Amino acid sequence: MRSISEDQFRSWSLGLQNSDASSFAELFDAAYDALFRYAMYIVQDKDAASDILQDVFLKLWQIREDVDPERSLRALMYQMVRNYALNHERQKKRHVSEDVEADHPSVRFDILADEKLDAAHLQARIRVWIDQMPTRRREAFILSRYTGLSHEEIATLMDLAPKTVNNHIVLALQYLRSQLKEFQDKDLIVGDDFK
Repeated sequence: MRSISEDQFRSWSLGLQNSDASSFAELFDAAYDALFRYAMYIVQDKDAASDILQDVFLKLWQIREDVDPERSLRALMYQMVRNYALNHERQKKRHVSEDVEADHPSVRFDILADEKLDAAHLQARIRVWIDQMPTRRREAFILSRYTGLSHEEIATLMDLAPKTVNNHIVLALQYLRSQLKEFQDKDLIVGDDFK
């Protein structure tokens, strides 16, 4: 979706304001995959991500007359996906904790450590590290690296200055590099024990 120009989004915004179904269909086709990947990153569930996108596009059609062509439609759509996905996660956590407390009041979830380094494990570790970042830094990083939004679009979406967005992303990358180095150093130490 990053290759689509702002002029095209502005054209779709105008089409939405005029209840043009073909503009809506074009927008859906052009934006769906990128928005789905963003929702998947947050909820980690294909069915839930699909439901979220259905809700987002339905809501977008319902508010079509209020869409402002002078504001970023791309940022609006990412914000809607983010809000729906976070609501889904809150509801899921609430249901899980209620179920666990009802069935096993003393159960606690522990994170497994010291697994063998492989691509799947590293990806899981990176996700954990990203989740440990401060909320605003994590959000700016995900919007930049996983959805391809520009710093200006992220700034608009998060109501921040572009320089602040840049600072969040730089700090996020520094943090991930240091975590990766520490993780690799620990793996080398453990690996030496078996030589």
